[in-house]
Amino acid sequence: MYGITQSTVNNQRFRVRDMDNEQIMSTFGNIGHLLNIAVERFITIGEIIAEENIDIKGDMYEAAKEARDAGKSIERLCDISPLGGMELRHHIEPLKDYGAIILAARSLLSSVTRILLLVDIIVVKKLLTAKKRASESLEKLESVMNFTEFVRAFSVFGTEMIELAYLTGHHRNSFKEERRRAQMFSARQILEKSIAILLTSSKNSLIHSDCVIVKENRDTVFCQIRRAMDLIHFVVKDSIFDSAKHMPFDKQASNPNYENESIYTTIKRIVNLIKRYKYQMSYYDSNNEGNNNSDAYFNFLDDDMWKSEKNLASSAGGGRMVNNTNFRKHMSSESLDLREELSVAFEKLFEKAHDFTDSPYISHNHRKNILSYCDSCKMEFDLYLNNIMKEQHESAGVPVKGQGRDDPELGMLSSLEELCKQLVVSVSSQIEDFNESLKICSKLVKSFHVLATNYDIDNLNQRSTKFHDCCDHIFDICKLLQHIAPTERLQVQAKCLAINLRIYGPQVFIAAKILWKYSNSSAANENFESFSDMWKWLTNEISMIAKKILVSINTTKNDREAETEKCENTDKLTKSGVPATEDGEMVEYSGLEGKNNGDLNTYQSKWSEDLSDDNDILKRAKNMSAMAFLMYQFTKGNGSLRTTQDLFTQAEYFAEEANRLYKVLRHFSYQVPASDNKKDLLNILDRVPTFVQALQFTVKDHTVGKAATFVKVDHVIRETKNLMNVINKVVSKCFECATKYKLNLTGITGGLTSERSNENMAGGMCDSKGTTSSSDIP
Repeated sequence: MYGITQSTVNNQRFRVRDMDNEQIMSTFGNIGHLLNIAVERFITIGEIIAEENIDIKGDMYEAAKEARDAGKSIERLCDISPLGGMELRHHIEPLKDYGAIILAARSLLSSVTRILLLVDIIVVKKLLTAKKRASESLEKLESVMNFTEFVRAFSVFGTEMIELAYLTGHHRNSFKEERRRAQMFSARQILEKSIAILLTSSKNSLIHSDCVIVKENRDTVFCQIRRAMDLIHFVVKDSIFDSAKHMPFDKQASNPNYENESIYTTIKRIVNLIKRYKYQMSYYDSNNEGNNNSDAYFNFLDDDMWKSEKNLASSAGGGRMVNNTNFRKHMSSESLDLREELSVAFEKLFEKAHDFTDSPYISHNHRKNILSYCDSCKMEFDLYLNNIMKEQHESAGVPVKGQGRDDPELGMLSSLEELCKQLVVSVSSQIEDFNESLKICSKLVKSFHVLATNYDIDNLNQRSTKFHDCCDHIFDICKLLQHIAPTERLQVQAKCLAINLRIYGPQVFIAAKILWKYSNSSAANENFESFSDMWKWLTNEISMIAKKILVSINTTKNDREAETEKCENTDKLTKSGVPATEDGEMVEYSGLEGKNNGDLNTYQSKWSEDLSDDNDILKRAKNMSAMAFLMYQFTKGNGSLRTTQDLFTQAEYFAEEANRLYKVLRHFSYQVPASDNKKDLLNILDRVPTFVQALQFTVKDHTVGKAATFVKVDHVIRETKNLMNVINKVVSKCFECATKYKLNLTGITGGLTSERSNENMAGGMCDSKGTTSSSDIP
């Protein structure tokens, strides 16, 4: 609404003269009328909320009145009376009130924003009130001295926690920042698991009230519940009332919270600072065409921050050319700010690198390499700053001795990428020992129960030392994983799980000592079991998060390498008969090549040679490959599939073709003699119907609304990928058996020929070369 200018409106008036008179009147009238109706509905909801919340009632009705008046004004100004057959171009006077329309639109936007803020305040107050009530009931629960009071207090606490869980779950997607959503998710997780052991630990404390370690066991649970609720309080309040949200972007950008950032995020911030400066240089200096050789390095990290940085650079220029004097002043200020921000960022980066070099679990060689790359980054950083000062002097007309680099940022970005790679390598080398520590801890926890019930305190203490050593190892690697995690969600989850593991880990041993001391107590036994279950959950979650981090890093690496491998991929896809896009796009599940296809590449040439019409396995496999690729292209906005219904229809045909291929492969398996190969073939083959059924159920699942449809599309693509992976493996195994036992792949369909003649392949029928006919796409 604010983007309307006089030149824009004048241009629109000239366009209006070329339009039909009645059409113009109808369009303007409809816009104003529909807008007023929408505003009225919106206001009605706001007034209903105000009736339920007296504290904002006055402000809400005032904002609603302003919005209603603005909506009516826009409707009145857009209402153009018929001109009785006279040409609109001679009676364009009603449109001279475009200034009034802009003012009314601004007033409407302001009042609507005010209503939304009032509603947000209500939501936040409800969340904070629920959290406060839960905290108060938790304090009462902690102070009870007998079972009767405990049951009553726990019942009240449970009711308050249900309300808090409902509100946090209902509004968990209201937070725009990924970090805040991840923090809310982690807090809810810890609350749920901690409350599960609160009952047993409190019961144990009431029975054995004279034991100090029993009270310590219980108090730890209360402490973690409070911390989780405090995190919820912080996330809710920070997301709405944080004053930084109302600061200009440049003020926010200059005050980043480096202390809580990971190394990956800090490097990403450095890269975006360099990109912002480079963009501004090319933006303000129209005579400087720039050198784009460093663009490939800019892409080695994702660009979430870069969008806002780029907008800042554009807004600084206001979309117009500036004179040389203003340019010099601006770039002088920008280069000074950039040097300060980069200096702070690099200082924090090297501080965080000490987490790797100080870790006792990182090898000497990796530690040495990390220090070497840090020194290289420092050297390149100094060269980059010197070049900035040189550019500043040259822009001011001051002669500078010496010659700098053509692309000064290239060396620094390259050194940062090498440092990032080395950090990933150093952590990846520890994953095997990390997983081993998780297994050892699980075994030790199981042995704690046996030793405690057998009164073997010496072995219990001895094994506790090994248990704590493994816990330290797990915690240290989790801290390093947090540094290399490419998303804030993974960073937050890794940090939260590591902290809780460090807190609950020792409590497992304390629970075992309580069981040793009161081995005949059922409460002590239940208490140990609950802490043991908590430990199992934590280790499982940590193992899963570690895998996700490593997979996401490899995915990011593959995305970066895809740009340089486009030509090779295009050639490979063409030779193997799998369709490729014009820019060499490769889908990991659509072709007969892939990462998990066993020795399929060994048989590629043989597959290409055996293209007879009777080879139904090859034909159907290539057909499914082409259909899967079309579905993949749909997710990229390309290909012949235009709507979600087209995608679902294609998925149905894909599942039907998989069923037909399964029957053909089953007939072929009868020819394979009894052996380990046949056993492996049947094991893989038996998985096909399961994945087919999963895909069919997903396609048939009825959805309503855009959000549900998007989720269904995601599930369909995932199930298609799973099914295609199994097909790749089983087809590869079939060819392996055919080669080893000299079996004939042709003419194996037998009685399936008549079935094939009745097939409806409108969902992507392919020719013998594996290409899809456009006329066959639904």
